[in-house]
Amino acid sequence: MKLSSIPKPDIKILAAAAAAVACIGTACLSYETIYKATPEYSFSRIVAAAQDGDSEALSLSADEDALAGQLFDSLIRRQQGQTAASRALLLPVKGEFIHACQTLLAGDSDEARLENARKVLADMGNQAGLLLPASDWRYESSSWSRQDGSGYAQLTASFYNDSLQASIPITFQLEKVSARQWRVVAFADPDAVVQELQQASEAALAAANRPVSQRIDSLVQITSLSASVVRGSTEQDTYLRIQYTPKLSAQGKETLREAKGRYELRRADSTVLFSAPIRIAIYADGKAHTSQFRLNAAVPAQAELLRMATLEGLQSSISITAVQLQDGTQLELKDSLTN
Repeated sequence: MKLSSIPKPDIKILAAAAAAVACIGTACLSYETIYKATPEYSFSRIVAAAQDGDSEALSLSADEDALAGQLFDSLIRRQQGQTAASRALLLPVKGEFIHACQTLLAGDSDEARLENARKVLADMGNQAGLLLPASDWRYESSSWSRQDGSGYAQLTASFYNDSLQASIPITFQLEKVSARQWRVVAFADPDAVVQELQQASEAALAAANRPVSQRIDSLVQITSLSASVVRGSTEQDTYLRIQYTPKLSAQGKETLREAKGRYELRRADSTVLFSAPIRIAIYADGKAHTSQFRLNAAVPAQAELLRMATLEGLQSSISITAVQLQDGTQLELKDSLTN
């Protein structure tokens, strides 16, 4: 009887298998020794801790106090500027804001404390003219980090918020604290974060107000707006003077009783330097009308206006926020997404 012989192993197959095993081993080794030592890996663990509600791991991996403090300072700069005196006055408020952020991140089981923390953030956002959501955030993605060789790196991540219905990109500064761990220590540019929040808030608010805004626009609009600083002999006699032309539609001429609005003067980065309510002079239909506001040197942003030689490069706007019709009907825009 003829015995069948065992086939000889194909050397090419063996070589390929060995190469595959080597590649897998190298990949595993690279993952353990290289990837786990990167800012990307540390940041992914921070995101996981936040998603799992692991406040202890989050506190160890991110400087929550520094981040909240940076955010507070940027919000204050956006609404009124900052001087040494104003910073001293705001220290208790800043401490309350940081504590509120800590409470929300920790997920305190006391609902009353959580609600108070949400209110602190909402009030601070309203004062700065934006929505500062305390919840409904979702991590979307992050970029590759950029290391500077001195133990620091920057990484940009995107977070989506349901209330804003927008993605907010945030660039974080990370510090290498050990051979295999990085910690988030700051926002790379907190003002950019606040500007992103403001732009998203304005877009969301405009969308919510669009039906009423369109009705108001069909009645009256503002054209030919300009602004200048009129200086007297002292700072107390210095005014911000604006000139604008109200234009009423045929329907507006028949039905409009009064209109109210808000004047704002902003820098190119959207920082508000001056804001005030204004009654629209609808009686001056089609004609230039002048209004003026006394400037107050005690308000940091207005003090900045007093020092300016010209308003060139600044942006003026009048938003018509409410109208009343002859039959008593009121049309009014929301001033925030929380009311």
